[in-house]
Amino acid sequence: MSVFAQALANVRALRRRLYGLVALVAVAGAVCLGALGIADRAQSATDSGVKESAANRSITVDRPDGRPGTAELTDRTEARLGHLPNVAAVQHRAQVSFSVQTEAGDSALLYATTHRSALTPPVTKSVRARLFPLRPGEIVAPATSQGVDLRRLVGREIDVETIRFVRPGEGTGVSGRARLVAVYDPSWQLDGPDAAYAADSTVIEWAAQRAGQPEDSYLGTTGYDQLTVVARTAADVPGVMKAVQQLGYPAVTLRQQLDALPSVLELIRVVGQALLAVLGVLAFVGAVTVTGALSRQRAQEVGILKAVGFRTRAVLTMLVTEMALAGAVAALIGIVLGAVLGGVGAALMRGSTDLAPYVKGWVPLPSAATLVLMLGLTVLVVAAGALLPARRAAAMSPTDAMKDW
Repeated sequence: MSVFAQALANVRALRRRLYGLVALVAVAGAVCLGALGIADRAQSATDSGVKESAANRSITVDRPDGRPGTAELTDRTEARLGHLPNVAAVQHRAQVSFSVQTEAGDSALLYATTHRSALTPPVTKSVRARLFPLRPGEIVAPATSQGVDLRRLVGREIDVETIRFVRPGEGTGVSGRARLVAVYDPSWQLDGPDAAYAADSTVIEWAAQRAGQPEDSYLGTTGYDQLTVVARTAADVPGVMKAVQQLGYPAVTLRQQLDALPSVLELIRVVGQALLAVLGVLAFVGAVTVTGALSRQRAQEVGILKAVGFRTRAVLTMLVTEMALAGAVAALIGIVLGAVLGGVGAALMRGSTDLAPYVKGWVPLPSAATLVLMLGLTVLVVAAGALLPARRAAAMSPTDAMKDW
């Protein structure tokens, strides 16, 4: 019988004495895999979403002030930039100030802004599920602005006042009405701290009125104050930005600085990594303890094997192989338990609207390479822990091993 076959037979015969080590390693491994699996899937979803998100592929183009040879950001410029290689879309932004009057007498100065789908604000309260595109006369304002709480006005008609051009440096107020259809988180300030989104036609009407220009020619003369060029992929951004800058326009990439991975998922990752280290220590200490105890209990068996011709190396290999097999069984059980634990954890996290987008798959385990690596390391650590007591047992002479027979 080979040494491996003998070790396998011994593991079967001694399985009751190995339950403690197998259970210890399996449970610790399951907790590690469950935590690491959820964190790994969350990070994968985050990386994929952020890398190819419209915001990450966006290039902001500002007015070419001080560059007389460069055309303004008119509708023709928008079309020209849209024909550049690897450009998926060009989205415009125009802004014009207006004031809001509440029934309580409060007022706030806001900036009517055209909506860009690449930079949709985080709406917190709305009159309908599909908010954009906005209809003429509708606005989306920050929930609070300049001390005025606008949340209670959602769905209601409000008084607004715009400015009509009279002569250079002079204008007159024009009263009107608009419907507040939603409010968004005021911490979103990519278009300014007091941006209020409105339909393109509404913004252009107010902007042309303030500039004293005909509305139908405003976009061909004054144009927009900013354009957003969206590249086809994140890899195309540098080339597209260079092409825009070569046309004479100031352009920078727009990378939204948000923590895409919620802190609780980052905590799960840290816990998983810490438990992985704990698993290694537990597996090593457990292997040392169990192997030492079994070696003492099996002294006669070792003596008989040495007496019938087994070499010290063969006995050592057999003892270490036994523990390695126990470690492999524990690791496999841990993978199964880890899949169950990860599935339960993922199911609970899907109940949270903040966490649900980051928990993908019903069985969130790490990659196959990570599983194989963890299986191998578990077997290696258990075998390493068994090495010292197994060496002591294998080195005993037949006489010493069987002296208590």
